[in-house]
Amino acid sequence: MSWFLDVDRGRQVWRYSAEKIDKPSYVDIHHLRLEPPGTTFPPGIDSTPCDSPISAALKGVKYMSAVQTKDGHWAGDYGGPMFLLPGMIITCYVTGHDLKPEQQQEIIRYLLNMQREDGGWGIHIEGHSDIFGTSLQYVSLRILGLPADHPAIVKARTFLHNNQGALGIPSWGKFWLAVLGVYDWTGLNPIPIEMWLLPYWVPLCPGRMWCHCRMVYLPMSYIYARRITAKSTPLVLALRRELYTEKYEEIDWPKMCNNVSSLDMYNPHSAILKVVNGVLWYYEKVAWGWLRKRAIDFTYDHIEYEDKQTKYIDIGPVNKTMNMLCAWDKEGKDSEAFRKHADRLQDYLWLAHDGMKMQGYNGSQLWDSAFWVQAAIETGLGDQIKNSLRLAHHYLEITQVPLNTPNMEHYYRHISKGAWPFSTVDHGWPISDCTSEGTKAALLLRQFSFIYPDLSVVQKVTRTDQEKYPNLVHHVPIPPSSDS
Repeated sequence: MSWFLDVDRGRQVWRYSAEKIDKPSYVDIHHLRLEPPGTTFPPGIDSTPCDSPISAALKGVKYMSAVQTKDGHWAGDYGGPMFLLPGMIITCYVTGHDLKPEQQQEIIRYLLNMQREDGGWGIHIEGHSDIFGTSLQYVSLRILGLPADHPAIVKARTFLHNNQGALGIPSWGKFWLAVLGVYDWTGLNPIPIEMWLLPYWVPLCPGRMWCHCRMVYLPMSYIYARRITAKSTPLVLALRRELYTEKYEEIDWPKMCNNVSSLDMYNPHSAILKVVNGVLWYYEKVAWGWLRKRAIDFTYDHIEYEDKQTKYIDIGPVNKTMNMLCAWDKEGKDSEAFRKHADRLQDYLWLAHDGMKMQGYNGSQLWDSAFWVQAAIETGLGDQIKNSLRLAHHYLEITQVPLNTPNMEHYYRHISKGAWPFSTVDHGWPISDCTSEGTKAALLLRQFSFIYPDLSVVQKVTRTDQEKYPNLVHHVPIPPSSDS
């Protein structure tokens, strides 16, 4: 039984083999710690102490070259947040999509490894135990098959009950528990989907939000408007009993809208926010059906656009699972959209020595690789790792975004042609600092004749580059040429 990392143009998928792999790659050894650190070395590297800074640098660049993936990037663990896996697990439960048994086993191992001494979990792996983290990991482990009397579950339930149960979970937690059917929708402050119909010139138009915020509240408003909820299964009914210190049916849910545990309260709700939420709560009672339907259609059009432009990866893991839930609701489990969503879950699941987690992105491939190229070249040892730099250059080439997205203004998108993303070309969202670091790495690689045998060091940017990616290089000086 073995795991191995499969890569394709930056896409990272941990695959499971029922047969033992006798000679795992150094990439797998490195990431899974298959051998104790310091006991196994790639060819040309040993444990002999270095006698100078340059010999240490040489050993470092050789090691990094050995753990480079076959498509040219450097893979890495981009985990840490603890609120990502529950969204995926709840979405899979609601839609009836089953993760592979070996994935479930590794996710359970990870969540148990991350449980704190007091029985809870935090918002991230180093955070203090709170209601948000504990409630979501609790339902996740129960969905994955741990019984109510499992020691870790008992410990977590004790922590919750000692802190007034799950009632004080913050807004995103209320949302996911409502989707699961273990928190009533009337206990949430409204997420007004009609705001998406506002024209862009209106300051409150959601199209003006930061992209990550916008792409989360887009499907969240759709799900809220549709009240997408899991069926009342025996597990759901059991969780209603386990999460609270009072009977589920007797809870005054509307009073829970602004109830946030002191363990989770970083900034108290302002009076203005409470007034706005109160007005919206009353609006929910009289919302016009025709206007809500129009808003639902509008938001799903934008959700579908985001899915297609990112090849169903989406901008990040939060909207990824929400968009998947929306596709299931709109098009069904047997639809092409849902199948593509289910496949792309693999892009976010990262296996490490502590188990399988959900990353904060589909990886940091371009970002990490661009920095490593710059660092390696800075040592002056580029000629010692020619194949590695050739491969890294290949990854930079295939990851640069080739096209703008269609109908950009309507979907609140900016130019992307010529930019670099944080991770992969399939993800495709342009990012300014990633473009900066990608550009620096690409220009630094042009000094090597083993990569550009016919290009002088001076010719860093050509007129062909300028025509191909005008938005990227129009501030970079162009050397004179005979055809100008």
